[in-house]
Amino acid sequence: MSATRPILIAVRDYLATELPAYTVELFPDDPAGYRFMAPLGAVLVGYQGSKFARPDGLGLIGQQRDVTLALTVFGRGLNHDGAALDLLDALRLAITGYRPPDCEPCHLISEQFLAEEGGAWQYQLIAQTETQQVERRPADTRPKVSSLYLRQQDQPLNPDIKPKP
Repeated sequence: MSATRPILIAVRDYLATELPAYTVELFPDDPAGYRFMAPLGAVLVGYQGSKFARPDGLGLIGQQRDVTLALTVFGRGLNHDGAALDLLDALRLAITGYRPPDCEPCHLISEQFLAEEGGAWQYQLIAQTETQQVERRPADTRPKVSSLYLRQQDQPLNPDIKPKP
């Protein structure tokens, strides 16, 4: 598959089921305008970028694509039940090993504190999954083999097969 939006949507939907007490959304188009309104906490699922392996030399371009996901955590408070650190721990457990469609299982890269403002704490968890990026080719329109007759060297020819004149 290797398409970015389906991967992000699958991660968002999975985390929403794994973390039902929290709000899980895709990273907003206007991050500066985002307002943290969730009663307990929120996770924003974002795409941080990809790295590509060298193509294999098989004639068709196929490359491993390392997809980096930025999971931003917003928590009301830091240390009490359900606060930012609880959400961060739950998120880490949920995302580790999750396999988005057509991808390898997610694994963790890093996590860091981002900011605190008015009791709303922000952390970022970076996770990665791998998929394959494959060259798109037109459909093969060559004729297909429709029947195959096998015989040993000492067997007679199949009567349906006419020898060349």
